[in-house]
Amino acid sequence: MATGEGKSLLFMLPCILPDARVTILVLPLVSLRGDLLRRVRELGIDHLVWAPGEQQDAPLVFITIEVACTEQFRTYAHKLAATQDLGRIVFDEAHLTITASDYRQAMVDLALIRNVRTQFVYLTATLLPTIQATFEEQNNLVNPKVIRASTNRRNLFYLVQRATGPGSLLEEGARRARDAWQASGLLDQTRDKIILYVRTRDEAKELAELLSCLVYTAKVGIAEEKEELLRTWLATPEQPYIVATSALSAGFDYAHVRLVMHINEPDSLVDFAQESGRARRDGKEAYSVVLLPPRWVSQVANAIEAEKGVLHRYLQGQECRRTCLSAYLDLDSGLVETALPAPLVTTPHTGSAIIQQKRRAAYLELSRYQEDLLAVQGTCLLCRGLDEPWDHAFATCHRRFDFFQARDRVKRQCEGAWIAAFQACYWCYNPQSVCPRADPASRCQSCVYADTVLPLCYGIFHGGGAEQWLLGQFQQRFRDVDEFLAWCGQATSFGGGKAI
Repeated sequence: MATGEGKSLLFMLPCILPDARVTILVLPLVSLRGDLLRRVRELGIDHLVWAPGEQQDAPLVFITIEVACTEQFRTYAHKLAATQDLGRIVFDEAHLTITASDYRQAMVDLALIRNVRTQFVYLTATLLPTIQATFEEQNNLVNPKVIRASTNRRNLFYLVQRATGPGSLLEEGARRARDAWQASGLLDQTRDKIILYVRTRDEAKELAELLSCLVYTAKVGIAEEKEELLRTWLATPEQPYIVATSALSAGFDYAHVRLVMHINEPDSLVDFAQESGRARRDGKEAYSVVLLPPRWVSQVANAIEAEKGVLHRYLQGQECRRTCLSAYLDLDSGLVETALPAPLVTTPHTGSAIIQQKRRAAYLELSRYQEDLLAVQGTCLLCRGLDEPWDHAFATCHRRFDFFQARDRVKRQCEGAWIAAFQACYWCYNPQSVCPRADPASRCQSCVYADTVLPLCYGIFHGGGAEQWLLGQFQQRFRDVDEFLAWCGQATSFGGGKAI
């Protein structure tokens, strides 16, 4: 459901109903926790912020992602379920289990909580239809009931403008924010607020100095300090502005944000939807403005990523901006569907069985792979890929220099970002679950299975029938070996973990 459309009601309302039992709310963001705590206090909802060692419960229990992954918390949740005191576990901003999983391991580990026998509810405003299947797999969901509503924000007016005045883009952004507050007549100066988003912490600091206002970034302090910063801003009517990076996006809920300004092109369309969605939460008219540099040029034709192409079409304004946003955030198979709840069906708890099944399959996959590696140790897999005699060591193969040259070219072309971060061993390219060399605690000085993965890939590419085989296996065509090896470095999953 769209931002501001009432998802929070789904975990707040049960807390004041008789016999609703405990609701555990798993939160991924500091700004989200602080804002929700403020709201439940105002509503008089009995609640508890769970910390390790806590034995008490309350109608609403707050828990962070990292703590929810611990064995202590799972024991606490299992105990509530066993005594039939647990009603549901709710995940807010649940799309982050996919979009943040590359840099927050807890997002991956969170699936372990599915062992608890209870109802699970996942809430989000920005789960793209294209990643819904991945989301269900990551979170061990089997035939979930999905309710998808349009994310169109009624009464939110979208504008894209170019800077025209003297000075820098930040200076003009500051001038326009002051004009909106002082001269537009559109804002209630007793309660309305303005959020200005920039892309870097340095820009945030500079713009905040121009407006003499507070700044919110990921580095402004610990959780309590961030919560206090927001409380101070909201309690100061004479200070309408706050400058922020994307650290203040999903989850922040103040009813009277009347204007959201993006100074320069947003980082992504999903971030833009979340950030612009901070406005209009009281149901009245509000405004989203993107201020672009004077010489900004649309790069739709050159945008490789689908999301970047849609973002540039939005900024270019050659089609209805609402349609452009909805086409990316809501559409699946070319149709807009405003989903209605399906008939209520009681299904058995499947979390434990699915987790065990996945673990067993991953263990078998990894075990078979390691058996294969053992079987080919000391041989030349480059020549095997070429379908030539391969009963010699790769270190003695005269073809290895061609491979080294291709590998080094790709490294230079990718500017150090060839192998996706934390996905594989940087020396032998095996999954880190297979080769422990990257882990200092392992004391492993050399790769156990060196010269296997990419020499074999290189040989396959140059072998007979490679183009059709790669097309059939991966639905991919490659112009040359450099493009193929660069693709080989992309992230994937294997054996229950990360790989390339």
